[in-house]
Amino acid sequence: MKLKGILFDLDGTLADTLPVCIQAYQATVEHFGNWTPGDEEIMHYFGTSEEGILERFFPGQLNNTLPYFLNCYDKLHTEKCLNLFPGIDKALALLALKHIQTAIVTGKGSHSAAISMRLLGLDRWINIVQPGFPDKADKPYSIRKVIDRWGIQPGEAAYIGDTPYDMHASQEVGLLPIGAAWASTSTLGLDDSAPTYKIFKNTKDFIGWVESL
Repeated sequence: MKLKGILFDLDGTLADTLPVCIQAYQATVEHFGNWTPGDEEIMHYFGTSEEGILERFFPGQLNNTLPYFLNCYDKLHTEKCLNLFPGIDKALALLALKHIQTAIVTGKGSHSAAISMRLLGLDRWINIVQPGFPDKADKPYSIRKVIDRWGIQPGEAAYIGDTPYDMHASQEVGLLPIGAAWASTSTLGLDDSAPTYKIFKNTKDFIGWVESL
C-alpha cells in the first residue's frame, strides 16, 4: 500500500491525555462554579474545543475561564503525562524515514494542542496541527484542509483515531480509517457500524503495519 500522508487524532491516540483533559475541566468548573462535573458530563462535550466546552459551562466568561483551564491543563499534563504511548515515537520515526507526511487533526483547541505538542515532543515529527472548533465537531473539514495543504488525494492518506467518530470522519473524506484501540479510553468497540480498514489493539502491531507501508 502506497500512502503519502497519515493524519493522527491526539487524545487517546498518541498519548494518554484524556484523563488530563477531564481533570483540567473539573478543576476549572470547581473553581468558577463550586461544583465538580462527572467524567461522563465532561466527555459529553468532547469534540468541540476548550473554548466551546468552557462556554457551555460559563457563557461569556472565557477571558477568565480559558487561562485558568490552560494553566490547569499544563500543570496536570506535566505531572501525569509527559510521554507518548509506548511505540508511537518509533512509528513516527519510521514514517519520517519513509517520507510519509504526518499531521494531527484534533477536536482540541489550538492552545491545549500546543501544550501537548510541547510537552510530548511531537514537534520533532509533526508540523501541521489542525485544531477543533468551539461550536461543533467537524473533523472531515479539518482532514480536507490538511490533505489540500499537502496536495494529495484522499486515497493517498489514512487517519488514525480512537473513536467511531474518527472512523466515520475518515471515511467521509475518503481516507483509510485506522482504529487505535490500544488505550483503555478508546470507544471503538461501542459502535459496530464504524468503518475501519484495520483496528490495532496494541502499538506493536501498529508499528508492524507502518513497517509494511
